Amino acid sequence: MCFTSQENLMKGLDESGLKVSLVNKDTPNLHKDAPWQHIEVSSSTTPGLKSSSLGRSMNRWLASHENYSNCVAIIDWRLIKYLHATLSNKSIPWILLDRSPPADKGLLAKLQWPVWKKSWRLVSKTSHSRGSVVSPSHGKFVQDFVSISDEKIFTLPAGVDLEKFTPNKKTGEINLIYHGRLDRHRGVLALPMLVSKARAKGIEVRLTLIGEGDCANQLRLIADSDESIAVYSQMPQDQLATHLQKATIGLLPMPNWNIWSISSPLKRGEYCASGLLIYGIDHDGHRFTDNKKGWMKLVPQHDFHDEAIKWFSSLAEDEIQKYSQQSRKYAEDNLSWQLSVDGLLSAIHELKS
Repeated sequence: MCFTSQENLMKGLDESGLKVSLVNKDTPNLHKDAPWQHIEVSSSTTPGLKSSSLGRSMNRWLASHENYSNCVAIIDWRLIKYLHATLSNKSIPWILLDRSPPADKGLLAKLQWPVWKKSWRLVSKTSHSRGSVVSPSHGKFVQDFVSISDEKIFTLPAGVDLEKFTPNKKTGEINLIYHGRLDRHRGVLALPMLVSKARAKGIEVRLTLIGEGDCANQLRLIADSDESIAVYSQMPQDQLATHLQKATIGLLPMPNWNIWSISSPLKRGEYCASGLLIYGIDHDGHRFTDNKKGWMKLVPQHDFHDEAIKWFSSLAEDEIQKYSQQSRKYAEDNLSWQLSVDGLLSAIHELKS
């Protein structure tokens, strides 16, 4: 679970009056000023052994502490198999946290899929447990693999910090931005080509990319020879919010694969809160419930470049400003972290009752 989601959910639980303890491999200084208790446990740094090492360390800690029997545990799907027996012995109800099925490509993903399926089977057969998904399509995806009732699954979408991510007045310039993993299978290599094709049609655009990944160095090489493209390493949320304020359109290039079509990307909400228009590939993972929004354009993957150029060339400055205000309003009405916290609180209280 990314730190942003973790932090906002824990903050919401704490403000609701619950006592929160976080058990993970973080160093204590990351949480020294936080209102929750933090317990650091050890974990291997060897690829392929990280989850098993962390899960066993968590289980040893849980088995040795009696004062955590009157609680609800919230556990990532990669770890539940190591903790399930101890949770059952202590009669601790639990919630499976599934922010995404295995997203890696290749051998690692093949090794993770059986773990993911087993985790959801444990939810199905354990009476005092529930599982969270990020979207209704994610929940249906789970049910395609595992026999599990609707009552065992609840939706916990990614929210956005509306105070940290705020809009700024937009101009007529087209400044594109993408932040997140700069991985090849996320479609990010199509973005510099979009700039090149737009320029060939007489449309001046700029592109900002923020993150790390397997094609980050390739993108930096492209940026070195094109002053309209900037690539930055992963950065703190405050700095990211400043870059988003300067942008016009947030990009969602992830292709229509299972892993992306069932997602609820955090960046989508941050784009809206920052008053950005949104452009991306058309699939369930990128759509909002009501997909008829002038400030958001999703297109088939094979039309990604051509449709972008048409849309960019049609946007007048007053229209960009109007769409920016509508995008921010949508975030205020629908994407607050409080909505996610309320859903999690409801699941916690149902399990305890």
